[in-house]
Amino acid sequence: MAETEDWIAVRGPLPLDGDPAGIPIPEHVLGDPSLSLMAKGLFARLLAEPGIPVNPYEDAYETETDIAAAIEELVAAGLVMRVH
Repeated sequence: MAETEDWIAVRGPLPLDGDPAGIPIPEHVLGDPSLSLMAKGLFARLLAEPGIPVNPYEDAYETETDIAAAIEELVAAGLVMRVH
């Protein structure tokens, strides 16, 4: 388990069909030039676990600095919220 923790979850209502694979990544997220590819990938990971807070540092290959930057991008864009 990672030493660093920052639990986050998707903000706002999302369509749920029982199968996370059926939840598309919204176009406004994919087309947002202010979001890095890392942030978009992290958002996709969160969509795969709708309603469940995720600690992106757990089992990550990326550096803590890169993960923290992606989290900040998503929080600033209003796409995710920190869960304490």
